[in-house]
Amino acid sequence: RVSRVEGVENRIKSMGYTTESMEDVRKPIEKEAQHQQMMLGGLGAISLLVATLGIINTMIMSISERTREIGIMKALGCPVSDIRAMFLAEAGAIGLIGGFLGCVFSTILSAIMNIISAALSPVDFVSALLEGEDVAQVSVIPWWLLAFALIFSVLIGLGAGYYPANKAVRISALEAIKNE
Repeated sequence: RVSRVEGVENRIKSMGYTTESMEDVRKPIEKEAQHQQMMLGGLGAISLLVATLGIINTMIMSISERTREIGIMKALGCPVSDIRAMFLAEAGAIGLIGGFLGCVFSTILSAIMNIISAALSPVDFVSALLEGEDVAQVSVIPWWLLAFALIFSVLIGLGAGYYPANKAVRISALEAIKNE
């Protein structure tokens, strides 16, 4: 087993012998992969923050453009929860559309990577497109990851829309109707 290699290697070294194993190569490669994963995770977190701020900005602009409509809805007796739900649904839809486009783009990019790696031979080309088992795939995106990405993007949209939705609810009906 791989987990026992280091222990065996240490016992051999304690006897005064020198050893070499793939463990000496694997550890630095694993450490480098962890560093790259941390950098890509940081880049992803920054992208997520920028997307969240974009949704917040879009929703605040939507509220400022529809202030009069919000005032009319309140004056006609529309429940505050319905106004909040309307803006949260809008923010969730923005997140869903962004997540869907991201999933489509990722799937297309993954397919392109697999096609290029298949050396573009006619047999491998069809197998790479259909994700055949006889072709080594460079990029694989499982269906559950796409589903998680869609759900996560909707949740990010809802989270980003929470502040603007509450801002819309706090608008005074009389002041909103006067606003033009």
